[in-house]
Amino acid sequence: MAQKSEKKKKAKKETVSDPRLLKVMSMTKATKESQFVKKGVYMRSKHGFGRGFAISPSESTIYYSQQGDINGYKPGFTHVHENYIVRTKDGKKDFMTLRYFGNANSVAVEHAADGDYIWISSNGTKHAKSYGHTRTFSRIKYEPGAEYNNGYAGETYYMGGARYCQPALDVENDILGVTTHSRGEVTVYIYRLSEARSLPDTEIQLKTTWKGETLSEPEETIVRTIICKDLTTLEPMATFVIPKPNRETADYTKDINSYGYRAWDVDKDYVYFVEGRHNAHNMKKYGPSRAFITVFDHAGRVALERRRIQSVHDQYLLESLLITPYGYAEVGGICVNGENIHVMFNVENKTTREGYKNGMLAVVLRY
Repeated sequence: MAQKSEKKKKAKKETVSDPRLLKVMSMTKATKESQFVKKGVYMRSKHGFGRGFAISPSESTIYYSQQGDINGYKPGFTHVHENYIVRTKDGKKDFMTLRYFGNANSVAVEHAADGDYIWISSNGTKHAKSYGHTRTFSRIKYEPGAEYNNGYAGETYYMGGARYCQPALDVENDILGVTTHSRGEVTVYIYRLSEARSLPDTEIQLKTTWKGETLSEPEETIVRTIICKDLTTLEPMATFVIPKPNRETADYTKDINSYGYRAWDVDKDYVYFVEGRHNAHNMKKYGPSRAFITVFDHAGRVALERRRIQSVHDQYLLESLLITPYGYAEVGGICVNGENIHVMFNVENKTTREGYKNGMLAVVLRY
C-alpha cells in the first residue's frame, strides 16, 4: 500500500501592517470592559431599533439614527414613518425628527464650519407597511428640535431608481460612498465628494406611497417632484458588487454577505462591510447573536478576510456587564475615525432582572 507523501499545506498567514486592518483583526479577540464607550444608551424611543451611528474622534459627540415604534402598524399608534436623529453631546441629549424618509439604516456626519450635517437615506416609499425602499439620500443641517415632514430635505442625491440608498463619508479625503441593494446583493459606489456636491440641481419625479400612520391621514400614492443632484450623471471613481450567496448552499461561517447586511463605512483606501443577525432572545434555539466584518479595497478585492466581531457573540460578557441577559445583540453601525474604529449594536431587554435597563439600548465599543 503506497504511503501518502504529501503533507497538508498550512493555511496562509495574513501579513498585515496597516493599523486600521490590525484594529479590525482585534475584533475577534476577547473584549475588555475598557473598550465600551457606552454600555447601554436610550435613544429617542424606548423600543425603536437603532439603525446607524456616527461618533466624533474624541467620543464626546455621538449621533444615532433610530426608527420610531412600530406598535403593530396600527394607525394612531405606529410611528414607523418617523426616524429620529439623536445626539448625545457632553452628557446632554437632543434630537430631530424625519418623517417618511425611510429606514435610516446608516447615518454619516459632516463637520462643517457652520455646524454638523447629517447624511441619511430619504424618499422612502411604503413597502410591506414600512418605508424601506429609499430612492435618494439627503444632506441636512442638524438642528435640535427640527422636524422634516416631506420625506426629504436639504441637499438631496438621486441614485437613478436604485433602492436602499445608504451614504458614508470620508470628508478629509474627499470621498462619498453609497451602497444600494436588491435581493440581498449590495452594490458599492465611490465618488469624489466635491464633484458630487458640485452637480447642478435637477428636477425628477418619484412615485411614492406614504401616510396612513395617523388616524386623520389615509394612505395615498402621489407623484412627488423633487429638486436633487442626479448621481447617475457622475462617473464614480470605483464601483463593485457584493453578491448574495445562495441561501440553501451558503456556508454561514465563511461566505461574505450570507447574513443580513447591517452597516458599512468608507475611507481613503477601504470599504468596511458588516453583516449579522440577532438571536431573537433565544440562546437555546439560535445560539449567540452574530456579526461579521469584511474589508474590501476600492476595486472590490478583499483586503482583509471576513471575521467575526466577538463582542456581539459573547453572551457571557454582555451578561456579566449587565448589558443584556439574553445574548440579544444586533449590530447596527461602524464608524472609522483614522486608526480608531467604533462599532455600535442594539440590545433589547424584556426583563425585570435587577441591574438591567428595560427596552432598546445602544452599545458602542472602541477598537
